[in-house]
Amino acid sequence: MGRWEYSNRRTVEQCKSISTKFFKDKGYLCSNEERSCHGSIFWSHNGRSIGFGVSTFKGNEYINLKYTITDKSTNQKTEIDYNAKLTWTPCNFGGRRWWFICPLVVNGQICSRRVGVLYLASGKYFGCRHCYNLTYESCKESHKFDRLFRELGITEKQAKELFK
Repeated sequence: MGRWEYSNRRTVEQCKSISTKFFKDKGYLCSNEERSCHGSIFWSHNGRSIGFGVSTFKGNEYINLKYTITDKSTNQKTEIDYNAKLTWTPCNFGGRRWWFICPLVVNGQICSRRVGVLYLASGKYFGCRHCYNLTYESCKESHKFDRLFRELGITEKQAKELFK
């Protein structure tokens, strides 16, 4: 059933994200083609946008991210411009699977984790969910009473109605 939250960690659903799947689907990451291209991502719910450049030249694979962060307390704007490395692994039936290399530094160590999605959580830079200690919304839901409801013959829908 999963109604009762027991964690106060931020979720990936609450954060802005970029994924290698998005860039692949839009044609920025091609299977065997070396090239450089540019574009932008626009989030409509708050009018923010991110400019990006992608390079898939062998030995120089990266995505360059450019955006502005506004400090809510001082209203000061900071221009952010940095690269996140890209890497790829071969697929079983041909082609490539692209990955980001997490660019964040946590406790003095560069993360360098290979991930498919980078999130903009509480910091200024995009990083993996492990660096930002993010969880998924579904993981925050408690299922401790699900078995009891099943044994009582109550469906998930009925249980939600009972405990509104």
